[in-house]
Amino acid sequence: MTTQIDDYVKRPMRYQNIDGLEELGIGLLWIILPLLEFFNKTAASGSIWHGRTTLFVCVAAVTVALLYGHKALKKRFTFPRTGYVKYRQTRTRVLASLLVAGAVAIVVAIATVFVLRPLEPGSSQTVGPVLASVAWGLFYIFITRMDAAWRWAVLVLLVAAPPALAVLPLGRLWLGNSPIVLIGVIYFVSGAITLALYLRQNPVPKQVVE
Repeated sequence: MTTQIDDYVKRPMRYQNIDGLEELGIGLLWIILPLLEFFNKTAASGSIWHGRTTLFVCVAAVTVALLYGHKALKKRFTFPRTGYVKYRQTRTRVLASLLVAGAVAIVVAIATVFVLRPLEPGSSQTVGPVLASVAWGLFYIFITRMDAAWRWAVLVLLVAAPPALAVLPLGRLWLGNSPIVLIGVIYFVSGAITLALYLRQNPVPKQVVE
């Protein structure tokens, strides 16, 4: 009985990324946003794509599209197969979560500044990707719960590959946000694998098909 209750309580968190859509969304975000910034920087000075306003509009459009696309895909693929599970959250709990998340983000940002400040010029190109890889590696553990053996290979790649890319002699223009794009690609591939396995293991029930 206790095991069943435990399973019921943990089900919403487990279902959050059961289909890999969380990973796909994060992956697309970190692939598209750095590329938008790259196009913004390399566009001709008189081009509309060179303006910061255009960049902000594109970023907002991409973010909104991903959020609504995530909901649409959940309705299309996930809910017919494994149902809809949701946390029962109060306004106080939601507000507390936002405050805690904001405080953590501020602390991490300040810590990053103090870590990078005493370094020699150019060394931040290596330290930055290391910090990003560790942070997104920890977040990967959080959202996936490392529920399959192959995820450990993804985690190693996620932590090791971006810093390795950062030390390659690619030049500042091409290096830029390449480690972040690589993090996005790894998340996207992991999400695609998760989604493929989910669709294969969870066919649509016959009553839904009819």
